[in-house]
Amino acid sequence: MKHLPDFIQRLINEFDKLPGIGPKTASRLVFNLLHRKEDIKELSEALADAYKNIHLCPQCYNLTDDGLCSICRNPQRDKSTICIVANNQDVEAVEKTAEFNGVYHLLNGLLSPLEGITPDKLKIKELADRIKNNGVTEIILALDQSMEGEATTIYLSKFLQDYPVIISQLARGIPMGANIEYTDEITLTSALKNRKKI
Repeated sequence: MKHLPDFIQRLINEFDKLPGIGPKTASRLVFNLLHRKEDIKELSEALADAYKNIHLCPQCYNLTDDGLCSICRNPQRDKSTICIVANNQDVEAVEKTAEFNGVYHLLNGLLSPLEGITPDKLKIKELADRIKNNGVTEIILALDQSMEGEATTIYLSKFLQDYPVIISQLARGIPMGANIEYTDEITLTSALKNRKKI
């Protein structure tokens, strides 16, 4: 759209970078916002606040605006059980089940050599350090049932076999190709309850 002012085109380009949003949806969102100036102000303040305050929890790598995230600093959580997930949305999905009372470790991705995501790009070394130093007794692998998720599960199960921990993974209630963040709570609850050793 050559006829658009530069600032509008820039906004469209930025929205277009978000997952699941193409150029047409980006354009609709931008024009909708431009007619609601007060919402633009609120959104820009929220984004500026997030930019200034959000960082990774130094223990589990979840997002936080505090030192440790709320889960890691909660004394009621079982620190001996770590649920390994790929990203922040997976933490939210598991938390909604109210079935898990341990802590998390975010890999911040899944293995995907074609995309250049190799083990050194994930938070695997940091996981090993946590197991060595924090009395961890169980690891639950809660990764997507996809090719990347399976590759990561296989890699981690081999990587962790020399550590004195029980390793389990979510039961196969989650269909292959599904993402954990989009799995309904009943299926995810069943998968957590029926996890098995690997």
